[in-house]
Amino acid sequence: MRRLAVAARRVEGLSGASRLIVEEARAAAAAGWEAHVFAERLDAAAVRAAGAIPRRVPAWPLGSWLKRRVFAGLTGRLVRGFDLVHGHGDLLGQDLLSLHNGVHAAHEAVRGAPLPPEDAVGRLHALQLSEARFRVLIANSRLLKDDVVRRFGVPAERVEVVYPGFDPARFRPRDRIRLGAPRRAELGFNPGNFVVGLVTSGDFEKRGLPVFLRAFAALSREVPAARALIVGKTSRLGAYRRMAAELGAGGRVVFREPESAVENFYHALDVYVHAAPWEEFGMTLLEALACGAPVVTGARVGAAELLAGEARESVLPDPAPEALARALARLAREPQRRARLAAAGPAAAAPCAWSAHGRAVLALYERLAKK
Repeated sequence: MRRLAVAARRVEGLSGASRLIVEEARAAAAAGWEAHVFAERLDAAAVRAAGAIPRRVPAWPLGSWLKRRVFAGLTGRLVRGFDLVHGHGDLLGQDLLSLHNGVHAAHEAVRGAPLPPEDAVGRLHALQLSEARFRVLIANSRLLKDDVVRRFGVPAERVEVVYPGFDPARFRPRDRIRLGAPRRAELGFNPGNFVVGLVTSGDFEKRGLPVFLRAFAALSREVPAARALIVGKTSRLGAYRRMAAELGAGGRVVFREPESAVENFYHALDVYVHAAPWEEFGMTLLEALACGAPVVTGARVGAAELLAGEARESVLPDPAPEALARALARLAREPQRRARLAAAGPAAAAPCAWSAHGRAVLALYERLAKK
């Protein structure tokens, strides 16, 4: 049996990267690989349930950069002898590198300045990419591929675009009424409200929450029945609550922490908003599409690459507050258009089901193993 080593510092919690790693391990195990998942912080039960072998790596306690170098060095030794090594951004040598974040581009878009050279993740990515510490690179969107090719000189032919996936048994449009109505009531929304929302595991700045709140404040003046749902976890929640209140929308915005049954939140929304200035992919946008929620997003969000036809009108070249407010107001006024977009969403998401994602990654495993 061929042995596969999968490595990432964290494989736990509700993050999109953790879910992706577990699903890829599941696909590999089902295809006959002996898959080992190496991580410092590891959901061993989830890895075992996927048919893989959890391998916990000791963590270095101090210094962001030193933690990453110790993990890369220690895990690099542990994976020697495996038939294939698949790193997820934390190794300095691997056959296949999956890059989930473009930290340099994201920092420039959010902060308006270059990423500081001492940033630990940026330093590691620069080493991996500029020195080509891989045989093949998986980028999770064309947006990310174009950035690494331009920024680090990675040859385009060594980069494969494989979109992240979703579970079609969980994220499905037929559950919108069954799951959406009770969740709306629990959140305090009534049937006449026009509910827009943002769902994320965290990092509200990167996901464009300040822009979203300004746009919602403008929308609520034009559409009094508008309400907003913000799902995510941050230590600065008080600042965002104050911002909503100062904009005159505080009583119309509901904040909630993430939960495992995230599909209930999508079903409670009339429109899903992802106003990130730059996002490599955006798995929540994919999941919202699969649930049949109309979406409004920006052109520099990787998952927007899935949208075609009429839905492209909701991909804003610049998701500034004014443009976002206009797009949401139009959807509030045009329920038939919302219905068309809702119907088109699952078809746009369908090619990204986990089964398709797994087949694409397994094809790369076979290609690399043969060489």
